[in-house]
Amino acid sequence: MSSIEKQDHKRHDIPVVILSGFLGSGKTTLLKQLVDWSMEAGLTPAVIMNEVGEVNLDGQMLPDNVQMEELLGGCICCSVRGDFGLKLYELVLELRPDVIYVECTGIAEPMEIVDALTEVSMYAPVQLTSLISLADAAQLSEQVFVKAEKKGSTKLKKLVKEQIRSANTIILNKCDLVDEQEADRVLHEIRAWNATASVLRTSHAKLERNVWLDALRLSDERTETPITTGQACDCCSTHDQHRTADQVDSHHIHQPNHAFVTAWTHAIPSPVCSERFEQWLSALPDTVYRAKGIVQFTDTSKRYMFQYAYRATEFIPIMPQGEIDDVIVVIGEQMDGAELEQRLYQLLEED
Repeated sequence: MSSIEKQDHKRHDIPVVILSGFLGSGKTTLLKQLVDWSMEAGLTPAVIMNEVGEVNLDGQMLPDNVQMEELLGGCICCSVRGDFGLKLYELVLELRPDVIYVECTGIAEPMEIVDALTEVSMYAPVQLTSLISLADAAQLSEQVFVKAEKKGSTKLKKLVKEQIRSANTIILNKCDLVDEQEADRVLHEIRAWNATASVLRTSHAKLERNVWLDALRLSDERTETPITTGQACDCCSTHDQHRTADQVDSHHIHQPNHAFVTAWTHAIPSPVCSERFEQWLSALPDTVYRAKGIVQFTDTSKRYMFQYAYRATEFIPIMPQGEIDDVIVVIGEQMDGAELEQRLYQLLEED
């Protein structure tokens, strides 16, 4: 049995695993697998989940007895960074879990979270042991590492680059959606950004259990340095103390790489027709990266959580934790909230 799993092993620090990756890359699917393994091993896991919207829908996928803290309405790497440090500190003091998992919003720049965690580690027994970035093979192929005749999103590429270059483990997920030759091409491009990280190809974010065990190893159990903060991005960094006054001023007005992404959250006041709702989702503009929510249909008694990404939708019957009303969250670039609301009410009026 590994020293990570419970036995007579005196450990001063609590391992912290950060999960990053763009919207819809599979972070919550992976998180659920890691939490399940932790509980099977007799460990007490805790989770900090960040959502750029006003409700936490992905948290409904986790077991009821997992301690979870939510950071809503902003990105963990900038607008709610202080809240992250406080949540992490409170978890350590109140629960003293065996492992803490941090799932970033899909638009977060991970190195800023590493910096915040490092600050907490100065006065709380926590240690960052792994930064795992998930990359969607199909999305990278179609929107980031595009062929010469196409034009991808420069802003999206810059954000995904920061997520990949900061990781010590990269999971190239959804490889079942591209052929092997295209997966090889995407992997080659990833290696140009990060030549040292471990890279794993997966479908549905399914990993071997030993990858999880390695992710929890503390620094004194490793022969290599697990994480370095030397690759900090140029957003919100507080480490460069040699800027001139002009440079500092310009830094304060600099926008994060993800500033182009917004979230639109709206309650769904009544059940809707399932067929028309799917049509509504499929007609969302190309600027929408992802939509998710909880909805009840007029043609079934069950409530569903739905996940929409890249023109594909998945519906999962749920028994949600807590009291969450039917709601939809749409995340995308330069969205027209008024138009989205108008189209939603047209859908409701048809019912």
